[in-house]
Amino acid sequence: MNTLRAIDNWPHAALNAVRDAVFALDTEGCVSFENRAAERLTGIAPETARHQRIGELLDLRDATTGQTLDLRETADTVIRNAVLKDAGGAEHRLDLHFDPIRTEDGTISGAVLVLEVPAATEEAAAELRRRSDELLTADRRKDQFLAMLAHELRNPLAPIRNAVELMRQVESTDPTFQPSREMVERQVKHLARLVDDLLDVSRLTQGSIRLRKEVVDLGSVIERAVDATHSLIESRGHTLSLALPAPPIRLEADAARIEQVVTNLLNNSAKYTMPGGHIWLSAERQGEEAVIRVRDNGIGVPPDVLARVFEPFVQCDGSLARSEGGLGIGLTLARSLIEMHGGTVEAHSPGLGQGSELVVHLPIRVAAGLPEPPPSRETSSFTAARPVRVLVVEDNLDAAESLATLLRLWGHDVRMVHDGLDALDAARAYQPEVVLLDIGLPGLDGYQVAERLRSEIGLDQALLVAMTGYGQPEDRRRSHEAGIHHHFVKPVEPFVLRNLLATVATPAAPVGV
Repeated sequence: MNTLRAIDNWPHAALNAVRDAVFALDTEGCVSFENRAAERLTGIAPETARHQRIGELLDLRDATTGQTLDLRETADTVIRNAVLKDAGGAEHRLDLHFDPIRTEDGTISGAVLVLEVPAATEEAAAELRRRSDELLTADRRKDQFLAMLAHELRNPLAPIRNAVELMRQVESTDPTFQPSREMVERQVKHLARLVDDLLDVSRLTQGSIRLRKEVVDLGSVIERAVDATHSLIESRGHTLSLALPAPPIRLEADAARIEQVVTNLLNNSAKYTMPGGHIWLSAERQGEEAVIRVRDNGIGVPPDVLARVFEPFVQCDGSLARSEGGLGIGLTLARSLIEMHGGTVEAHSPGLGQGSELVVHLPIRVAAGLPEPPPSRETSSFTAARPVRVLVVEDNLDAAESLATLLRLWGHDVRMVHDGLDALDAARAYQPEVVLLDIGLPGLDGYQVAERLRSEIGLDQALLVAMTGYGQPEDRRRSHEAGIHHHFVKPVEPFVLRNLLATVATPAAPVGV
């Protein structure tokens, strides 16, 4: 009790009860009391601090000499500029006041240790915390905005993609449609890729991208990337020289993500090479690594930009990039995805006007017992054995009409509704075999519709397919929980949908996944 009463009579400047850390010590230098400010500053709870020697509890050093302060060795008052290292390793500069407490006969009965945090430091820390909270809030809002932006952009892309496919069907009677159709198709794919890149950057910053590894044939992955970029390379009149490995290189990787990387590298070369240029793409094995090279004779990269080409939104030549589109994040994504695979990616260029080369190194390692990937259903082409009853539930009228027209052109029987409640009524009367279901519906959302189609209408054998602008992992999880078999993100490639319906129309094929 003597030590606690002594705090009230402490001879120095008035204590700031909120900011200043106070410890009461007994004659052995052990803590008998600490205030809440001491707990906040040190991160040490009172029950932990009590009965521990102060020199063993706190890491205190002289701010000038850096030497450890041993308060047990003095019976005198100590006033010192000090540095405290807290439990998390952070250092705090403060004013240290140590006062022995003496009885009337001069005997030391304890001590008071005050760690006075300068007001300016405390205010700066509070301001830093406030700004950190603001940044976290802004970052969350940014992610929410990007997700909503992706949804809003994908919705109009869906009917455009459907219309492009309808244009393809009539080209045989009027071939003049072909150049216009190919141009629209190319730009729709470009827009969809930009939306995906935006969301992937957001997912990378959150650490929410998960690789789905399997044994892949690197040559096949590269060929798919070449197919994905063919229209852009052809439209700019480039020559592409391709050298694939022989024998094939097999490695453990996420095939879709490696394809995305190679696609981004090819797109980068195509955009930054003047029309009529040359692009070289090769893959080879070097020891225990697979090496992918994408080289071009394009505009090159100046030395001051070369070191930053993998940073977000860095672009070598704004005018060229803007003419072809692009956000300056393709290479950022490529590097991050390759590093997630344990590899590296490098950029080389002699300078402006002298072309550039991007080199990817991937480790070749395959976990024991990892199965070979099954053949992709998307690479097959099915013909429907019979018409399928399809219910289209879509509140975007253009998307619904274009999709229904396309399905009827393929020979299927189609009904169409525009909100969740009408979907239940239509399903009850129509008994569809397939329901193509938007998620963001008025009345009932797509998840609710799916659940009630099962529980109330009894559509246990129907195939439920989400076709939506919502593509986050949380959206896919909710689809699965609602009993939806497939979750497709708009715009859906027509051949994917056509093949899926054909499997339903084939008697031997199981319905659902």
